[in-house]
Amino acid sequence: MGWLRVCGWHFRIRIKSSLILAAPDGQRVCTIGEIKLAARETRCFHNVTITGHRFGLVHVALGRPTDGPEQWQVVSDEPTSRATFAEYGERFQIEEGFLDDKSGLFGLEDSKLRDAASLERLILVISVATLLLVSEGLQLVQQGVRRTIDPHWNRALSYLKLGLRGVHFALSRGQAVLNRLTLQGGADPAPPGRRKKSHVSSVDALEGGWVLRFRSPS
Repeated sequence: MGWLRVCGWHFRIRIKSSLILAAPDGQRVCTIGEIKLAARETRCFHNVTITGHRFGLVHVALGRPTDGPEQWQVVSDEPTSRATFAEYGERFQIEEGFLDDKSGLFGLEDSKLRDAASLERLILVISVATLLLVSEGLQLVQQGVRRTIDPHWNRALSYLKLGLRGVHFALSRGQAVLNRLTLQGGADPAPPGRRKKSHVSSVDALEGGWVLRFRSPS
């Protein structure tokens, strides 16, 4: 959290029940886990410190969304409210990307690289490949041919994996691939089947988009 502040970034971080919650003057109040909430109750603590090092001042939001025992516990550098949980929840929208980078496709961790320069070069290659394949996957959805390579009723693969399958499908038939780049603005045109449309957040909507076409030099 201290490093994020040095960088000038805001944060929403889930915290452990064992962390100490203290008043602004550093006087210990309790641990996070000692605060028991009723089902669907939310409680916010502003201008407090946490951990034995009395880090702060920060703001904490606690919530128990169901009758189950699990509680959501989020610390933020900005005043918290119920909206803090939705903001924290936006992190799950990048999990597909993490999966593709690691075990799902690229195997970044399996490279075992520890040299910073080598890692930078590898990540550059992965980034370019991601841009190209996500563009290709998005085009397949926009053209209405997604189910040619993804037979599920609703999209079950990431756009990157759709793009890779699309490239393999096209090359096996001698068709052209990667002849343009497309990043279309607006809401996700094919939300995954597990996500209801009513839950699509602002992160799914881009302010604008662009299309870059590639042509052979004359």
